[in-house]
Amino acid sequence: MMRLLRHLALPALSAMLSAAAVAQPVDLPIPVANLDRLPATVHILRLPGGAVYADADGHVLYGMDMRTLIREGVDPAQHCIGDCAATWKPLLAPPGSEPTISFPRHYGKGIVELPRSASTTSALPLPADWGIIAGPQGPQWVYKNWHMVFVRRGDRPGSTAFDGAEEQTWNTLKFIPPIPKVIAPGNVQPIAVKGDYILADADGHALFTGSCAQSCAGWQPLGAGMASAAIGEWTVNTRGDAPQWLWRGKPVFVSQEDDPKQIPASTQPLKP
Repeated sequence: MMRLLRHLALPALSAMLSAAAVAQPVDLPIPVANLDRLPATVHILRLPGGAVYADADGHVLYGMDMRTLIREGVDPAQHCIGDCAATWKPLLAPPGSEPTISFPRHYGKGIVELPRSASTTSALPLPADWGIIAGPQGPQWVYKNWHMVFVRRGDRPGSTAFDGAEEQTWNTLKFIPPIPKVIAPGNVQPIAVKGDYILADADGHALFTGSCAQSCAGWQPLGAGMASAAIGEWTVNTRGDAPQWLWRGKPVFVSQEDDPKQIPASTQPLKP
């Protein structure tokens, strides 16, 4: 979805979004982070519901996805004024910073290098994930070229109470770590779950290990081919009715839960 949106012409994109604001966590997901560097005032905060970005005081950062606002004006970067500005505080870039993106030239087309000048030298090299746009209150940080970054005024540190506010216009700025490289069988892949990664089969069903003492109806073994060979921490058990993959010597099973990312209680998810 993300890749498709980046290639749509702006008039077509505006028509797609004209009916209602679009939910960032589902329809317009934030891509994985590059993690080359964070702005000096930003850090990663790990919460029970997943990792998010926060400011220096621990206030969770929110992204205003400009794609949801293209229908409302010529330049969605200028949306947050008046009552909006009284509620949402922009995360401003260092004084004197030059914008790196502008509407519509740079939206979704990759970060443009920050011009080298005496006023911005301390901010170089520009973080790969982060750009700067001319907001209503001055140069403002933008994440992944679409998400203008704000803090909810008066909110307590660590709070995510306004995630999805105003028909999903405002969403906590979720940290999705880079996809880890794994040495595993060809039908095993990492998938993101709450700001972390677990291993899953080719269809996205979580893999787990554990001991099945009683009812094992939902414990489907991760099958291995007859000619499968050990790879990394993975070996093959050929003593059962059919070959089964083992991870660190433990049998591997495939989730059969309604939510394929969930696993049975008292079992251990496989992590990269």
